[in-house]
Amino acid sequence: MDTPALDTPAAGVARLAPEGELGIYTVAALREAWLQALATHEALEIDLGRIDEIDTAGLQLMLMAKRSVGRSVRFVNHSAAVLRLLDLARLGGALGDPLLEDAAPATQEAR
Repeated sequence: MDTPALDTPAAGVARLAPEGELGIYTVAALREAWLQALATHEALEIDLGRIDEIDTAGLQLMLMAKRSVGRSVRFVNHSAAVLRLLDLARLGGALGDPLLEDAAPATQEAR
């Protein structure tokens, strides 16, 4: 897992784009980068489009970021791996992800 690059497209907003695995072997380094970005920016946007593997440790990291008091965290461009895990765990709503909330009824009907 590469350490995500920090991009600041607008004042107070940081954008991170992790790549590869978001799992037990990579979350420690990512957690530090995400916490640093949360400490120095009012809002954080995390692009998940390049995540090809994610496990429950990655999911816990996402929940930790989303629950950061006084900060806005938004996940965008979810990869298929991320969408599968969020659907399996039924946590799209907990993460405040409108894409998953809108897709949930269609996914449940298909089962």
